[in-house]
Amino acid sequence: MWLERCRVRILEVTPQLSAEEAIEIARSMRESERTGAMEPEAAVDFVVAQMRQDVPPRFERRAARRPAGG
Repeated sequence: MWLERCRVRILEVTPQLSAEEAIEIARSMRESERTGAMEPEAAVDFVVAQMRQDVPPRFERRAARRPAGG
């Protein structure tokens, strides 16, 4: 359900993409630490807002989890 909702929102904001491209992007977003924790529509809107900045941020995963407590 998350992937489908994300795919739909991706196609709403970027209708030039194919359904296959949108689902591939949705899968990447679900795997991301940050966007995967969001509701799918909010995740797409977040990424769109970030990509509109002058210098888009990088979304790769951290190499290792940060230790708890500091």
